[in-house]
Amino acid sequence: METCIVTSEPERMSSWFAASTPSPEESLTAWRRTPDFPRRLPTGITFDVVLAPLALVEMAYRILRQYEQTVGPAVRFTNLATAAVLVPPGTATRWGSLVAGTPWLDRSAAPACLGAGHAVRIPGLAPSAEGVPVDWLEAPSAESAIGDAPLLTAPVQLVRCLAEARSLLAPGDVRSPLSKAASAVRAVLLATQRA
Repeated sequence: METCIVTSEPERMSSWFAASTPSPEESLTAWRRTPDFPRRLPTGITFDVVLAPLALVEMAYRILRQYEQTVGPAVRFTNLATAAVLVPPGTATRWGSLVAGTPWLDRSAAPACLGAGHAVRIPGLAPSAEGVPVDWLEAPSAESAIGDAPLLTAPVQLVRCLAEARSLLAPGDVRSPLSKAASAVRAVLLATQRA
């Protein structure tokens, strides 16, 4: 049997992902045989995931970078307008209180956080081919890792930046004049950084 050498995701990073599966060694062996095939991983072991609209996550990541915060791995679902941000395990249990501390006008519209008992599909080890249902919005990086584990997006900063992104993207929301002015300034700063 031929072994495929994968260069897009370091072996130690793959081991970290495999640690969330019931049989890590078997998972690594299967992933080496089909490196472009997406993996379905349980949440709540090595990471939880925050699910939010793709545009919201993209804007939140821009804001996180602007404030020089850690931006961890995130998956975009190619057939949906949704993204999943990998956050530290245990985040799901306190997500409600984190959202309550932000200015979400409609709590039912706040992003969801999934922990134990759920699963998420992430891209395979090799660059994905067209038609694959998931792709990295932000790939795990060996450069931004501690040991074998990638740095994950901090939930407190993430929820604040998601709330700010929503205020920048949501037309006609009810905000104070000061909040609107701050959002307008941030939008201009982001636009000049892109140019």
